[in-house]
Amino acid sequence: MKKIVFLAVIACCSASVLQAQLKPGIKGGLNVTDVSNFNGDNRISGHVGLFLHHTINSNWCIQPEVLYSGQGQKYNAPDGERTLALSYIQVPVMVQYYPIRQLYFEAGPQVAFLTSAKSKGEGDKSDVEVDNAYRKADFALNVGVGVAATHQLGFYARYSAGLSDISKNNNVTNRNRVGQLGMYVRFH
Repeated sequence: MKKIVFLAVIACCSASVLQAQLKPGIKGGLNVTDVSNFNGDNRISGHVGLFLHHTINSNWCIQPEVLYSGQGQKYNAPDGERTLALSYIQVPVMVQYYPIRQLYFEAGPQVAFLTSAKSKGEGDKSDVEVDNAYRKADFALNVGVGVAATHQLGFYARYSAGLSDISKNNNVTNRNRVGQLGMYVRFH
């Protein structure tokens, strides 16, 4: 009986410690995106998602995330300007370093899964599905910086450099490049 009580106390204490270190949250913001080897302008879109902030010690944290992200590029085609709209579910795992409590630097890998790819021209009435021209998975390396305004609210800037060729066209290598500005809310 003493062993059971002891194990129950240890389990409760461990759960309490883990709960204090794991903080779920939501985040979202603006994307400024382009695709390498496309001639044209950046596409402005957004991102939104969930994260789980895990504190390792006073300086280091790990933050896995699941985000919806709109990406792509405006580009010039023979029939005029078109917009390539790529939608992804991103799963980054960010390692964050806090030199002081309010400021952090982050870096980490990301895998993303293409959910849709559409192209639309200036005069088109509807989008053209171009899913078959793009690979379903994309890998990237992210770097960023953030400011914690309070224990729960903060702001961040992140750059995601695509590592893999997203196009199935073997003649040209196309990689996603994404700049993000956003805010987050951590729940306690």
